[in-house]
Amino acid sequence: MEHRIGVSGITLSLLATIILFCLTGCFTTDTYHNKKHISTIKKDLDAAHKDIDTLLGINEPSPLVEDP
Repeated sequence: MEHRIGVSGITLSLLATIILFCLTGCFTTDTYHNKKHISTIKKDLDAAHKDIDTLLGINEPSPLVEDP
């Protein structure tokens, strides 16, 4: 039997991570502190996205998208 990770599994993992950040008290009322965390998370997600694209061999620009 194969084990598959579906969209629901990924969504649940992402939601659990977000809840973990909120419950640990790391996000505060200090907007600068929170913006640093959000910026770091965005950079990490972008790096993970690029890594997955590289692994799948789709890291080249799509010919369907026009350059601005």
